[in-house]
Amino acid sequence: MPYQEELAYLYSLRQFGIKLGLSNIRHLCAILGNPQDHIKTIHIAGTNGKGSTAAVLASILKEAGYSVGLYTSPHLSDFTERIQINNMHISREDVLYLIKNIREQIKGSGLQPTFFEFATALAFMYFANKGIDIAIIEVGMGGRLDATNIINPLVSIITNVEYDHTEHLGPTLENIAMEKCGIIKSCAPVVTSETKTNILSIIEKVAKKSGTLSYAYGKDFQAVPIRITEDISEFCYNGYRLRGLLLQSRLRGRHQLFNMGSAIYTIELLTGKGFDVNEGHIISGIENTSWPGRLEFFPGCPGVILDGAHNHAGIIALREFIEGVLLKKEIVGKIIFIFGVLKDKDAGSMAGEIIPYASEIIITKPDSERGLDVEILMEIFEGYGVKALSADTISEALNLAYRIASPDDIIIFTGSLYVVGEARELILTRGHAPIRERG
Repeated sequence: MPYQEELAYLYSLRQFGIKLGLSNIRHLCAILGNPQDHIKTIHIAGTNGKGSTAAVLASILKEAGYSVGLYTSPHLSDFTERIQINNMHISREDVLYLIKNIREQIKGSGLQPTFFEFATALAFMYFANKGIDIAIIEVGMGGRLDATNIINPLVSIITNVEYDHTEHLGPTLENIAMEKCGIIKSCAPVVTSETKTNILSIIEKVAKKSGTLSYAYGKDFQAVPIRITEDISEFCYNGYRLRGLLLQSRLRGRHQLFNMGSAIYTIELLTGKGFDVNEGHIISGIENTSWPGRLEFFPGCPGVILDGAHNHAGIIALREFIEGVLLKKEIVGKIIFIFGVLKDKDAGSMAGEIIPYASEIIITKPDSERGLDVEILMEIFEGYGVKALSADTISEALNLAYRIASPDDIIIFTGSLYVVGEARELILTRGHAPIRERG
């Protein structure tokens, strides 16, 4: 099939690895007519929560009647998930056309883009061609040298700063913060849900030096929890113009309040830039936001939770949900983890966070050349004195979990979005639906 052939070409660009820097993407987009200059954007960096924040923003703006582009990564099941307009994935026909078009235009240029550079340029072209009102653009890694960082956004967002990709971004939180602050530009205020004093100081200093304003969670806005269950999160938002706004979301976990707070405050800033968004749009936008694979609950006997926590901070957020929600339910039996990580992750610290809550742990390997071998992960758990089970594939792991689970147990897939993406396909194939789809 032509689509599969062109997609295979795109994936073949992964052989060039990760090359942080802007010269390639600038050259590529210049050849394509600089499509990024023809769209209004919001730019989102951060260690965790970028996708959820982007999804909330897109949902609210869609409710307000705008045509909203959304560019995120990675995808769970299909490349088309990365590029959306008003919750509709880019069609395979459009992907096919754009890959062929870009290949033709760069032929003979000597330019060799990476996978992410090509995908980013493709997204810019798609959004520009469709004449959207605004696009929410998620950083791939870091910020300063990320391929997305050639846009001039209306607002920049830094969700948080934690340890991840230290081989590319530096060994300290301060190093990582400076890389993420690279998206801050004089044309756009910056909103952050980061709360660590030393990191906030860096964000504020970079914003001031860039000639723009910074707004922080807890100082300028806040999302105060009212009730958080396995089904919903209820909270009260206080910001600049909006005060005491009661909201309900299907995004689970206390950590999502930081993401939703940042998104709503960004909306408040956009209203000062000519966007017409009212409280009703925010209420319905928050209520209608879904973001698959992030504390996504599939009810059943046993129930299944998919959570793409892929670093230590993400696993801590999962742990807090387990402590604050699951363990408070009297009907919850055992928790069975299915765990797989990539080689560049701190598997030891992640494993240490889930062990206290696990009745059983099934180790598997993500379907990626970057996946950490089962044998190595087994040794890590043995170092904690834990004898884990193992499965060669996600499918085998799921079948094993179903065999050993009781009806009131919970199976949790975590450690990698590769693991969660494949598990989600399997579960949907079996006819299960997440709570959101069940209304």
